[in-house]
Amino acid sequence: MNDFHGRAVLLVEDNDQLRRVLSISLRALGFDVCAAADADEARTLLTNGLTIDLLLSDVRMQSADDGAQLARWVAEQWPATRVLLQTGYAEGDTAGFPVINKPFNLDELRAKIASILVPA
Repeated sequence: MNDFHGRAVLLVEDNDQLRRVLSISLRALGFDVCAAADADEARTLLTNGLTIDLLLSDVRMQSADDGAQLARWVAEQWPATRVLLQTGYAEGDTAGFPVINKPFNLDELRAKIASILVPA
């Protein structure tokens, strides 16, 4: 189950409970997980030197920036970093990034990440 052993992910999710569950799920897939509650916290982590292979961010958050804005910023700053947005809404700005719709299970998450993450 450790498909992504040694890879780093930044999880950005403003729902505390969901952030905890997703962190556990991502660790089960082998990721080193860093979690942030909003786009501002994520930007701070990244500008302070956090290196990641994948950004997994909620689209709608209770912060000034949403997940799509954060994803665009990450793509501009670190073009090699892959992005996966998650949403519970049928519509919304996803800026052309891959999306996984909530709710999803671990197998769906693994498959979606595998489809976008460049093999090590």
